[in-house]
Amino acid sequence: MSFKLPPAKAVLAMKTPSDLIFFLGEKESSVQGSSESLQRLVAASIAVPDAKAVRTQSDDPLLQTVLISASYAAIETQEQREFLQALAAEFLVILVLSSDQNHRVAEYFRLGVADVVFHQSSDQEITEILERVSDLAQSRDQKRRYRSELEQTNQNLQNSLQLLKQDQLAGLEVQKSLMPESPLKFGDYEISHSVTPSLYLSGDFVGYNFVLGRYLLFYFADVSGHGASSAFVTVLLRFMIGRVIRKHQVQQDYAALAQAPEGLVESINSQLLATGLGKHLTIVAGSLDTETRQLRYVIGAQQPSPILISDGEARFLPGKGKPAGIFEDVKWVVEEVSLPESFALVLLSDGVFDLVSDKEIVDKEQTLLSYLTARSGNIDTLKDALFLDDIEDLQDDISVLLLTRGM
Repeated sequence: MSFKLPPAKAVLAMKTPSDLIFFLGEKESSVQGSSESLQRLVAASIAVPDAKAVRTQSDDPLLQTVLISASYAAIETQEQREFLQALAAEFLVILVLSSDQNHRVAEYFRLGVADVVFHQSSDQEITEILERVSDLAQSRDQKRRYRSELEQTNQNLQNSLQLLKQDQLAGLEVQKSLMPESPLKFGDYEISHSVTPSLYLSGDFVGYNFVLGRYLLFYFADVSGHGASSAFVTVLLRFMIGRVIRKHQVQQDYAALAQAPEGLVESINSQLLATGLGKHLTIVAGSLDTETRQLRYVIGAQQPSPILISDGEARFLPGKGKPAGIFEDVKWVVEEVSLPESFALVLLSDGVFDLVSDKEIVDKEQTLLSYLTARSGNIDTLKDALFLDDIEDLQDDISVLLLTRGM
């Protein structure tokens, strides 16, 4: 902003409160005494034509003290008040007042002036004013440094956040690439999934594939925590289980597949403990013989339990067990159930409990059964039943796996 100072007005500016004085134009009688006192208290003085010259000759206008008369700094109109306020924001303004202007001192301070001096002020009083203005100059300089440091810190933070976002998006693409095809069909069977993360990356993970033209192997896991560290464990889990499945495929080990998932969670447990990552997971791992419809599965602290829907009824399958990655030398019991000709098997992560308004877990489970009884024909109707596509700011990852036959 450019300030046009009228002629015959006096402005005194100092490089520091005891260093250099600038005079603008002729001295008024109202500032004569004060300016003479100031000249005795500072090292040098110089006359300048306007405020622009003060800015030009001052190394740092923000810390430059400017002395002006009250007649120049009139505040009778809004425009005058805005002018003084802008000047006070640019310089350290000291006003020279007459004794009959005492009642306006507070108003001047509210507009941002650094201090006021009266034309009859003594050298001691002016010295004290200069000391206060010097302290204010230091405070301004410190705030500016803090602001500059804060701006730099914020910029660094924004750069870090942008880099983190890029890393998260890259991780998301990796995680998505490891997910199985959905839906996947094999004869009369169809299996599909949906993973809705609360952050970019998810601690939930699903895997499934048909092996040797007969067996459907699947797992559904929820790693403790959220974000990148949990997502990395899901990648590790994917390779752990993938290695076991590839071994059975290459060796065409029908006998081992007929006993699956026996020993699988024990293996995952020991490998997780060996990593020392401090991560654990809940899991449901299963094997379905598509010829006999015999389902074998293991539950490792996964809630809610698998839901079987058939003939218009929904129920939880039995089974329980500890999470993997916490306890050593733990065994998991393999449950076995014969599936009907027409059924839907639903696996849900515990984040789904946040979607149900009931307070008690038992009530939430019963509500889920009623939701899903007639809405599990395909993954889209299942998600609609849970309102998954309508929810923002999820508190937890929510994952769904659906296996159907004849629905």
